[in-house]
Amino acid sequence: MVVLHKKVLRDIKENKGVYIACMVVIAIGLMVFTSMSIILDNLQRAQQNFYQNTHFADGFIQLTGYPENKVKTLGNSPGIADIEGRIVKDVKLLAEKGSDENSSNHTLRLVSLNPPNASTLDQLQVASGRLPNDKASEILVDPKYFAANHLSLGDSLTLILDGKRAVFTIVGTAQSPEFIYAMRTAQDLYPDPQTFGIAYAPLSTVKGLVKEANQVNDIVFTLKPGADFDTVKEMLQTELKPYGVQSIIPRKDQTSHAILTNELKSLQGTTRTLPVVFLGVATIILYTMLIRLIEQQRGIIGTLKAFGFTNREIVFHYLSYPLFIGSLGGLLGGLSGIALSYPLTSLYEEYFALPGLRGTFSFKYLFLGIVLSLSFSLLSGIKGSLNILHLQPAEAMRPAAPASARKTWLEKMTRLWSMISSQAQMGLRNIFRAPARSLITVLGMAVIYSLMSVSWSMQSMTDKLTTFQYDNVQKYDVKLSLTRPLPAQATVYTLAREPGVSKIEPVLEIPATLKNQWLKKEIVIMGLTPNSTLYNILDKNGQKIPVPDSGILLSDRLATLLQVKAGDSITVESSLQKERVGAKEQTMVVKGIIPQYVGLNAFMDINTLQAFLQQGQISTSMLISMNPQEVSAFKNKYRDASEVGSIEAIQESKDKILQMMKSYAFTTYFLSILAGIAGFALIYNSSIISLSERQRELASLRVLGLTPKEVLLVITSEQWTLTLCGVLLGIPLSFGLIAGMAQALSTDLYSIPAELPPLALLSAVAGTAFSVWIAQTRTYHKIKTLPFVEILATKE
Repeated sequence: MVVLHKKVLRDIKENKGVYIACMVVIAIGLMVFTSMSIILDNLQRAQQNFYQNTHFADGFIQLTGYPENKVKTLGNSPGIADIEGRIVKDVKLLAEKGSDENSSNHTLRLVSLNPPNASTLDQLQVASGRLPNDKASEILVDPKYFAANHLSLGDSLTLILDGKRAVFTIVGTAQSPEFIYAMRTAQDLYPDPQTFGIAYAPLSTVKGLVKEANQVNDIVFTLKPGADFDTVKEMLQTELKPYGVQSIIPRKDQTSHAILTNELKSLQGTTRTLPVVFLGVATIILYTMLIRLIEQQRGIIGTLKAFGFTNREIVFHYLSYPLFIGSLGGLLGGLSGIALSYPLTSLYEEYFALPGLRGTFSFKYLFLGIVLSLSFSLLSGIKGSLNILHLQPAEAMRPAAPASARKTWLEKMTRLWSMISSQAQMGLRNIFRAPARSLITVLGMAVIYSLMSVSWSMQSMTDKLTTFQYDNVQKYDVKLSLTRPLPAQATVYTLAREPGVSKIEPVLEIPATLKNQWLKKEIVIMGLTPNSTLYNILDKNGQKIPVPDSGILLSDRLATLLQVKAGDSITVESSLQKERVGAKEQTMVVKGIIPQYVGLNAFMDINTLQAFLQQGQISTSMLISMNPQEVSAFKNKYRDASEVGSIEAIQESKDKILQMMKSYAFTTYFLSILAGIAGFALIYNSSIISLSERQRELASLRVLGLTPKEVLLVITSEQWTLTLCGVLLGIPLSFGLIAGMAQALSTDLYSIPAELPPLALLSAVAGTAFSVWIAQTRTYHKIKTLPFVEILATKE
């Protein structure tokens, strides 16, 4: 057996290029598996511990105002275990003199703190400092905002709350389970801790600053074991309707939790699919190499059998080839995956504020990765070495009988066949000589091409979610959000007199529940002015769609969730709708289905929406087109206004998004690089097999005077044909893959466009062709060094 072990090492050394390429493909697959699995475990463990330690709530209620002294009474309702009321307000931060212009756009979400002995839900985890004293002007901020703005304990912050200025002293940093992924609005997509953060102050202090004394506008609760959330929600909606209830959502729909949950699902999908793709490619390479090796060593196998080696010993010998490569590739991939998990975990820490999220060394996934690699390697080995069992010693020591040959269907097309060079004809014939191997190569190239095309399309996806939104949809310069609905015309008249303002469009955004039979969804309806130019609704071709004067437009994802189409009727309810005695549920006709990549909204004519609410001509925000040079002065003037909730300068938001996308642009090309490596390994393996099978033919061509480049054409014609077939098969596969990704990754916050731009398809063609070309350069080097005299002198 020692002799056979030496033979394994000698054979691998002779074809080390192919085996190393295969090992690298295995290592890539297991690097992805190990790193993503460790990150997934780290995130899940940190999330579970944080939720348990802080008693994360099951339900969240937003309303205009509810008496503080009635909150505990509300907790006696059936199904509710614990309940707490709070005051939650978005407050502006007064910029210090000499600070940069962006500091005037800082916003803090101020959350009131109940006394420590009275708080049981959504408790804070203090990271540094201490809790603020009751009735003191002391405040906690979240660690990311604290670090991004280079704050220190003892620093003072001046907050503008309901038109009042209040100075608070930072006494510590703390994190809440509600704001693991902290965004000002769902349209932000990414956290921006430099301009938005979470702050916590004692309830007694906050009550002295707000207009609604002794009232809370935010309630959290937990459910009793076995309680149904929908039943509890219906009861609460009836009870809280007089108090302007805006939304009642379960934990699964809470923004921060939903984003984290979707990220965990995405990681799970990655760990289950991408490694299998690369291990599948490696299996193909090992299988084809082992089949060819056994064919080449028929005489050796016959000799071994003649000398008394059993079938089991010989099979185990040939199984050792894939197992050796699989074990080395598994170990390399597992260790590199563990190493990669540390910086990737740090990257997730930048987005998700999860205490206890740390990189870990996992023997578990190192072991599982090696087992997974050996399983795929063993599969290829068993499939490839079973033919040994059927060989008799005398038969094996004779060359295999040549396969029967006949004209291919291409050769029957005589005019086309005569136009092809003789070298290319030899390559094309070889495709039909080994149809199974050719089919496997085509399938492998199709998978590689689809991975490349999807990778290149990620840039288009990002543009749809970011720059497309700012350049084509949101055409305004400034969005001024109001703290409460105000008369639209009076607000427009006031703002129109400001310097630099050229156009203003009022917008009415209201919380609403859309129902279609048993299906329902809580969303925000946007009421836009007829023929709006500052907010465009576009179809899939980028053409503008006018807002209908009656009925409602739904985003395509919302229509899918409600299972409706254009022309159907849906029920619409809103807490802001004026209650009418004896009125029945109001229905609206769906006038159209539109694509929407950011958010989950319905759209109506503002006049129709105002008539639906029967609250007069009100608006909740203003879209303003103005001279960019006047934006800073405009923001400074209205930042203290009690009726102004926030002022968003669209150019600032766009610049932040673009800067963030530049920082992580490498992710767009990462998958393409990995797919290119797999493509190189697959084609290089095919080249080496073809070269080893046809050494005598190629050596004869060299003796006849053909140059190495002319001989190379025999192999490249075969490879380019298989690659072309792989690309053609990969195009529909790419569309299927992108559609599956869009369905799996789309959420209520954003919808992944299921589009493959022509540039992505062409870039994938170029990437696939480049990997093939690299493999062929290595093959060309082998042809140049081919000892054709020795080959022709060797008897078959």
